[in-house]
Amino acid sequence: MTKSAPKSAPAKAPVNATASGLDVENSPIVDQRGRTVAWITRTIHRLYDAESQKILDKRKIPIAHWYYLRVLAERGELNQLELSRRVGIASTTAVPALDAMEKRGLLKRVRDPNDRRKYFVRLTEKGRGVVDELFPELLAMIEKSISRLSAGEMRTFWKVMHEVERTLTGLPGTNKTTD
Repeated sequence: MTKSAPKSAPAKAPVNATASGLDVENSPIVDQRGRTVAWITRTIHRLYDAESQKILDKRKIPIAHWYYLRVLAERGELNQLELSRRVGIASTTAVPALDAMEKRGLLKRVRDPNDRRKYFVRLTEKGRGVVDELFPELLAMIEKSISRLSAGEMRTFWKVMHEVERTLTGLPGTNKTTD
């Protein structure tokens, strides 16, 4: 029995070519590692979540619950559907989170007197206290993360991010609720 020759590796596409024919090396929509704006935004979000969770662990608050608490602290009482939209979570997914936070005494749900199928959600005094305690530390962490950027760079950053948000929310079929 004879040994067969080793199979050669498939030819690799040149670094600057993709299936779409995009010239990655010269494209404004990817960085030098080939990451899109969406990819790096996701990466940064995950890094912020990880750092935030370290702070939230002091009060045993999961990052997913923090989003609800933060929106309620900012917006006040909201109906459950509106709260879910602002957090960016399906209303059916929100129910277990709201149940857990209500059980801990962080928020209160009250039936809508005009439509008993709907609920309003608001922070309790305890929930407000948790937000008031943890928010300054979270802001300090965020401030530290951007400390190497100049004021001008931050103005540019905000201008660009707001323009991307306006563009994305203007697309057909996009959920228009942003917070």
